Amino acid sequence: MTSRRRRRSVKIRAPRLYKRHQAQPGQPPGTLVYDRPPRVDKVSIRVIDYGADACAVRTTSEVEDTFRLRDSDTVSWIDVEGLHDTDLLNRFGSHFGLHPLVLEDILNTHQRPKIEEYDDYLYMVVRMLAPGTNGAELHSEQVSIILARRFVITFQEIPGDVFDPLRKRIDLGKGRVRRMGTDYLVYSIIDTIVDNYFLLLEKIAERIEEIEDSITASPQPEDLSRVHQLRRELVYLRRNIWPLRDVVISLERSETELVSEDARIYIRDLHDHVVQVIESLENFRDVLASLQDLYASSIGQRTNEVIRVLTIISTIFVPLTFLAGVYGMNFDILPELHWRHGYFAFWAVSVVLVASLIAFLRSRRWI
Repeated sequence: MTSRRRRRSVKIRAPRLYKRHQAQPGQPPGTLVYDRPPRVDKVSIRVIDYGADACAVRTTSEVEDTFRLRDSDTVSWIDVEGLHDTDLLNRFGSHFGLHPLVLEDILNTHQRPKIEEYDDYLYMVVRMLAPGTNGAELHSEQVSIILARRFVITFQEIPGDVFDPLRKRIDLGKGRVRRMGTDYLVYSIIDTIVDNYFLLLEKIAERIEEIEDSITASPQPEDLSRVHQLRRELVYLRRNIWPLRDVVISLERSETELVSEDARIYIRDLHDHVVQVIESLENFRDVLASLQDLYASSIGQRTNEVIRVLTIISTIFVPLTFLAGVYGMNFDILPELHWRHGYFAFWAVSVVLVASLIAFLRSRRWI
């Protein structure tokens, strides 16, 4: 993660069944409404313009600085960080020919991963997920991607992302990205996001192992709360990762000329990675279900142990209670009542009874 990142931490408490869009009812389709709290900082636009032999990187806040890249002979990655300036986004759409519904979806940051094909570009939505610093939170952010012939535009909600390794590869000319087109750049962007899913899975696996060790050693009510928290997080992750498989499949099988045959080979490999992530999520869900059963079984076993001890104690004291009850009754004429050695005889009988019961219980392996 880059150190300059100011991520929005999303701690999953309970999955929302419905998230209301901020647009008011009755507004026409394509109305641009930012669905986050208002911000006053400027939108940052990072441009990486490259070819096989050269690469230029610059940062600007003026959308007009990117207009010439639409018809450039080089490959251009225009990375927009910040969605709160709807006027800037509208100018982007007007110059690059983006459909108003695409602009509306970019601002609606609760989209599920999807892909839409237009005449001269593809529009994709991917969820960027990463583990929090304390391991108990998720950083969740929507990334919108425009794939065109000579340029790629990515829209992010806030500054900072997971793409620094990819930018470094482009700048240094390592790998194939400088020799390939925009389709390979989009593959690399999505692949970088998916690679960070595996880091998230490692953190979740560590948390599951900690809970398992705690339940195995001495189950506590907090363990069950942690299991429920993880299950809610897995529901959230599954909802945001599972549709990505369909996005990758559609990208691979699309008949558009924007995706070359050379790039489709790598997209198939990306599909395998997404499937691995989904299978890991399913395995985690099964493990958490078994941990919940293990917790209930451990609690039940501990309760049975307590009941067994109490039952043994009660069994031992039942005959003593009987003797004490009989010789504690207020009758004048009672055998051995006035016997000189009656007290000692009572204790002798009590000790023999207790010893006999303990020996019997041991012989049955009940204690």
